[in-house]
Amino acid sequence: MDRTDQLRKFIEAQPDEPFPRYALALELKGKGDTAGAARELGELLQRTPDYLAAYLQLGLLLQPLGQSDEARATLQRGQEVARKKGDTHTLSELTAALETIAP
Repeated sequence: MDRTDQLRKFIEAQPDEPFPRYALALELKGKGDTAGAARELGELLQRTPDYLAAYLQLGLLLQPLGQSDEARATLQRGQEVARKKGDTHTLSELTAALETIAP
């Protein structure tokens, strides 16, 4: 059983636990499955909207999928969450990523 299969089993057992889904998205991204990684991160944010790292990763994945407007909106939502949490480090990462997206 490979790592993605293991992570899917964890997710199946505990679908609302955010880290296995985040790890699966990163694993899929590493394998070149950008769309699959974006789907997992979208699902993660639906279930756990305050999981900050997912906003950055999803925003970065949506742009090469031709979804620049959605990437921008995702990063901006992440900025709002970071501000509410007082997480200035992640806020700066989200801001830097947002600046790389062409208008």
